[in-house]
Amino acid sequence: MQKATAQQLKEHNRRLVLGAIYNGRALSRVAIAEETGLTRPTVSQIVGELLESGLVQEEGPGESRGGKPPTILSFTDDTYQVIGLHLSGRRIIGTVTDLRGRILARASHITADTAHVVAGLTRVLDNLCAQATRPLLGIGVSVPGVVDPLNGIVRYTAYLNWRDLPLVERLAPHCDDDVPIYLDNDTKLAALGERIFGAGDGIDNMVVIMVGVSGIGAGIVIDGEIYHGAGGGAGEIGHMPVADNDVPCVCGRRGCLEAVASGWALVRRAQEAAAAHPESALSALASNGLTFEDVQQAVQSGDPTTVALAQEAGYYLGLVVSVIVSTVNPQRVIVGGSVSELGEPLLDSLRRTVNKHTLPILTEETEILPASLDSDVSVLGAVAQVLKGELGVF
Repeated sequence: MQKATAQQLKEHNRRLVLGAIYNGRALSRVAIAEETGLTRPTVSQIVGELLESGLVQEEGPGESRGGKPPTILSFTDDTYQVIGLHLSGRRIIGTVTDLRGRILARASHITADTAHVVAGLTRVLDNLCAQATRPLLGIGVSVPGVVDPLNGIVRYTAYLNWRDLPLVERLAPHCDDDVPIYLDNDTKLAALGERIFGAGDGIDNMVVIMVGVSGIGAGIVIDGEIYHGAGGGAGEIGHMPVADNDVPCVCGRRGCLEAVASGWALVRRAQEAAAAHPESALSALASNGLTFEDVQQAVQSGDPTTVALAQEAGYYLGLVVSVIVSTVNPQRVIVGGSVSELGEPLLDSLRRTVNKHTLPILTEETEILPASLDSDVSVLGAVAQVLKGELGVF
């Protein structure tokens, strides 16, 4: 352990004060001193700096507890703006938000092929920079795969076949030199997004499972912090072996969770089922080639064949979630992504499997819930990463 420098201590104290104001725990200088344990002169100095920066403003006198009424402080939501980018397959979505994560502007792009994804990211980033109406606090980027956030490198992503791609370096020329760029795995950022803005609010130990059309991953939050693992690969559950079959996965192996429970796997199974069951709702849809939306429509209509496929995917997901619950013992497991929108057939099967394969004392302590945020979850997680990194308010 090393002794903190004076600058590190000053920054730590600044984050304590700003966090108290941002989260509404203390709104006067006296209350902040009581909340943080800092001296009143220290709090007054930090508040003065925050007022000068525009991050905090004075609202006027508060209720007096005897003597001079305290001056009420509030966080200024629009001093800066934040850009969030999320890459899902060949689709890129981006937002400009204020400092509360409220979306002010959007941009999106679908690349023609995987070779042009980085160019698509820069195109969306340029669009959003042009739409920003305040100075940028930072840019957050959410991508699939194994990521090195410290060095801004995508170490590996199977779908795009990226290896050691210096993505932050490639994006940096498209923004001002003093604007920091944060990069992390999309599911880890989905977990941060749900924790800050969604169903994980106030939950310090939780897991978010994102089940998408192109892949599956988990974001793990332990003691309020995203867990990355030794090499940034924690949560790569999509390539855990769960099925005793020869179904190939995009990673080159067989029997992976993604090969039996992802959106593309469900489409493949649905095509097989449509051929085997001409009486099913799928058969009528299959004449022009099935899409995941077709599968979703058939499940919602109650087609028994497709409902059984959703339940099968839930079973395989439940096998992996039971391992996570037994290993991490989270307070809450949140299931999101487009495949989770298949609803209760998938979620009920998942819950039953977890209950069957996990000690009751652990399942009693763990809620399994659908995600509360929609397709913006990872891009809002990217925004939250900037707010956390630059302001320390979470």
